[in-house]
Amino acid sequence: MVLKIFFPQCCNRADSGLLVGRWLSGHDSAVVLAVIHYPFIPGQVKQYIQQIQARSGAVELSVLGSWSLPKEGQEGMESFLRDLSTIFPQKRWLQINRELGKTGFNCQVLSRDQSKTHTLRLS
Repeated sequence: MVLKIFFPQCCNRADSGLLVGRWLSGHDSAVVLAVIHYPFIPGQVKQYIQQIQARSGAVELSVLGSWSLPKEGQEGMESFLRDLSTIFPQKRWLQINRELGKTGFNCQVLSRDQSKTHTLRLS
């Protein structure tokens, strides 16, 4: 499986958060436009995305998944972010993380039923 993820350089400065963007229909590609930094309230995130879509017209935005750069004391952060896939239902849920002190990213793509998981290493 070839999956392209366009992830702005500025997004990897966020400690943890939600990836906002869109899947490109007809392609195995996702475009990440922003990271909503943790802490956030999921209901407010939904309202915010709806407001942006109403103002932009035809552009479909959604929460694509989660980004994590965990710090000490945040061991449960990744499972918390993964559980958000039930609040922001998507066909596919991206989980991108970066380990402290390492270069590159780890990316998991979970299918809706979470029976299929693809793990990628991005550099």
